[in-house]
Parts: sequence; C-alpha cells; structure tokens
Amino acid sequence: MFTKILVPLDGTPQSNAALPLARTVAGATGAAIALLRVLPNGEPSAVAAARHQLEKIALELSNDGARVTPVVSMGDAVPQILEEIRTQAADLIVMRTHGRVGVPRAVLGSVTEGVLRESAVPVLLMRPGGRPITHIRSLLVPLDGSPGGAVALGIGAGLAHATGAAITLLRVTEPMPIPEYTPIERAAFHDFDPAALDLYADTSAHDYVDDIAARLRSAGLTVEGHARLASHVATEIMTVANETSADLIVMSTHALTGTARVWFGSIADAVVRGAPCPVVLLHRAEVDMDAESEAGLATAVSR
Repeated sequence: MFTKILVPLDGTPQSNAALPLARTVAGATGAAIALLRVLPNGEPSAVAAARHQLEKIALELSNDGARVTPVVSMGDAVPQILEEIRTQAADLIVMRTHGRVGVPRAVLGSVTEGVLRESAVPVLLMRPGGRPITHIRSLLVPLDGSPGGAVALGIGAGLAHATGAAITLLRVTEPMPIPEYTPIERAAFHDFDPAALDLYADTSAHDYVDDIAARLRSAGLTVEGHARLASHVATEIMTVANETSADLIVMSTHALTGTARVWFGSIADAVVRGAPCPVVLLHRAEVDMDAESEAGLATAVSR
C-alpha cells in the first residue's frame, strides 16, 4: 500500500492539524512520513528555525513509532512540493483544507489546489471541524463508471487489504429530468412512462455495484454495495458516509483544463467541503475508459 506519506506544513497550527491523520494512515499502512516546509528564500535564520520546528515534530511522531524525515526546501510552494513527491518517492500527500465556502480555490487554498491539479499521487484532504480519525475501519468509495473511479477503487481496495477496513461501494444515479410535452408529443408517447428510464438506470446501477462487490469479496474483502437514485450526488455521498461511519472517502476528480471548478469537479468540491471525514482524491486525466476501468478493477481484485 502506501510507503511514503508527504505532509507539507507552513508553520501554522492549522497545517499541523493534518499530522494526526498522517500518523493514523502511516500506522495503518506501515508508511514512513516526510515532513516538508517550503520557504520563499534561504535566509539562514528562517531555515534554521523551520528545521528546528520540523525536527521537534518529527521527534514527537517518532515517539509513537513513526519513521519520519524532516525536509526544508526553498522556492515556490507548489513546484517544491511536487519536486519532493518525486525526490521522496511519496505515494500519498496529506493536507488540510481552508474550509471556507465558495470556489474551490477558497476551499482548498491555492497551494493545495495546485498540488491536487498537478500531482500524480493521491491527495488526502481534511477539513476543519471534521471528525478526527484515529483508525481506519470503514471506507466509502463512490463509483461513477469512469476510469478514475475504477482507479480510486484500487486505492480503496489496497487500504482495505492493509487495514482490514470494510468497503462500501456507492453508485448514485440522478433522476432523468422530465420535460414539458406538448399535447402532440404526449400523444406520440402513448403509454410510455418517462419515469421508467429512472427505474432502468437504477436497476443498471445496482447490477454494476453488485458485480464489483462480488469480485472484491472473492479477493477476501468485506464489501457492501449501494445504488441510490438522488438529485444531489454529493449530498447522497455525504449521507452514506454518515450512515456507514466512514473513516475515509476515496474518490477521483477530473483533470480538465479551464477554471478550477471545471477540473476539480462540483461533486468532489462539495464532498470535500461537507464530508464528515477526510477525503482521498485521485486526480485523473481522461483516458481510454474501458481499458483503464478494467485495469483499475483488476488491480483492486488482485491486491
């Protein structure tokens, strides 16, 4: 599973709030931790103070059995964090969001947003006021049929194998909008009920989730599958997270060009802002859906 967790810190108590979560994940997966402080310049006194602070935190974490490396670098935050991902061979980043409402940049902060947009490894985000996570026993993995969703499932399955956590799979289908028909259009439909489309979509969603759940159970995992018909996907994800007492939500987000909300995705945005637990986000580019989906599911089953 995860072997190295990178935790970017900025010297504030707010960013330090991500440390207990990183320690929990490291303890559950056996991963080492790299603490990173990025300074805008190399002024000796600032570097010495930052290094002293990180070494103090590292010592505290080490007393709990974690393997911790403090790192201080100079430059712009996002490029330096991305560089340390490569240097440290990190396979997970843990960061805290700002928790403010509004556009994703305000919610995440510009540094977190930039890291999520550019990082090839998952980013674990926790918001202020979220439930503290001291163990990982329950995972929620929303599925949308996309390649990114399948790869996120692979991460969830890996965590479940490493921690013994149960997985809840969730597929939320939005109801079909029912347009206003003219009398002539209604006559053309005769006995056709547009609501039958929702029933068909809901049935297909159940079949999809049940198939994946069965394949994961065959790999020895504890899995439940749910399919819901709901107008607000993010709200339903958060509802199920509460119902299942999820410790982590694992989901993907899109990597498209344009404004932050376009690539971040309104669903992921809303879940990060309102979820009762931290959210693991995997940023995926658009790829061959059939090949990537099958590869992600095969990885999940074979772990």
